[in-house]
Amino acid sequence: MKLVLAAFCTLVAVPAGAAETGADVLAKVDQAMNSFTDGTFESKLLIREPNGQAREIGFTTYQKVPDKRLVRFSSPGDLKGMGVLVENKDTMYVYLPGFQKVRRVGTHVKNQTFMGSDFSYEDMSQTRYSPTYDAKLVKADDKSWELELTVKGGQETEYPKVRMWVDKTATQPTKVQFADAAGKVLKTEEYEGYHIDDANHYGPAKVRVTDHRRNDHKSEIVFIGVKLNSGLTDDLFTQRSLVRGH
Repeated sequence: MKLVLAAFCTLVAVPAGAAETGADVLAKVDQAMNSFTDGTFESKLLIREPNGQAREIGFTTYQKVPDKRLVRFSSPGDLKGMGVLVENKDTMYVYLPGFQKVRRVGTHVKNQTFMGSDFSYEDMSQTRYSPTYDAKLVKADDKSWELELTVKGGQETEYPKVRMWVDKTATQPTKVQFADAAGKVLKTEEYEGYHIDDANHYGPAKVRVTDHRRNDHKSEIVFIGVKLNSGLTDDLFTQRSLVRGH
């Protein structure tokens, strides 16, 4: 997803008199997303179906900057105990209680949808944009920036082109369009309800994802609670912990 679960107002300074660039703005976004040591995020995932019904999945995400994440599922019953461990953007494991095994997520499945939602395993491992994309500032006004991102040489991603609209108050995206190399938009993320929910922490109330490849199928993450800088240790982000926590 492109499981992105935090937003912060800390800014990266631009030297006085220097023209602001796309790289400057994207660095601000990355800094804002990661300006904490660790965080615990209580959330629910709503998978919207064409008939109007929604499947609800409860989960908790533990994150330690820069790249470590552990996701534990609490509901419904058939998913309780399942977990996903992200060591970095290239190394991810999943624990399935029914099989009592930890399995590494292969590169060939990272672009697949997760739990029938519109989030992929790659989304879950994405915590920063600058290592993967070059950024061009295409528009700016008093309230927002608009960026055009292009994948860097040597980097692999499902979305070679990205367009991002960034709110200047939260320094976080309000809308992100993910496209293929030809510029065709494949997926759209929309962030709603930014508010301060911890010391200097701007978090969205909701993230909505629309997958245009699946007839505009939609999923939402609703954020319930956030706890920052509580001293999560590296021991939590291990395969042993992934199994022990079920």
